[in-house]
Amino acid sequence: MITREVDYAIRAVLYLSTQDRRRLVATSELAQEMVVPYRFLRRIVQKLVDGGLVEAQRGKGGGVRLTRSCRDISLFDVLQTVDPKALCVNACLNGHDACVRTSFCTVRQHLGDLQERLGWELRGITFEALQTPPACVAASV
Repeated sequence: MITREVDYAIRAVLYLSTQDRRRLVATSELAQEMVVPYRFLRRIVQKLVDGGLVEAQRGKGGGVRLTRSCRDISLFDVLQTVDPKALCVNACLNGHDACVRTSFCTVRQHLGDLQERLGWELRGITFEALQTPPACVAASV
């Protein structure tokens, strides 16, 4: 399930993907342009920083920018960074919540296959592909 937090994270990364990678974007600009509440966005940006998708610089002239090209960041990356549980089709696929029926469940394998396909599909959707028209700026940092 795509939560509001994941939705806002996707919006933030999408906006950053349209900017020159050398440019630091103020979080206030990011919040305004993507219509995301500023305080909520700051928490989301911190997760993106912790996950290595975004780097932040504090102080006057500071802001955030992507750590790599939008060709190299996928929807999977954002979901995995912000809310990994959103990727799980069913709790029985999570090793921590393994069901006692795992050894003989006829549904588990099908859900596992679906989970794998979902991961591959999300990895295949890059932020370059999400831009209309494509404006990926690949300038090195």
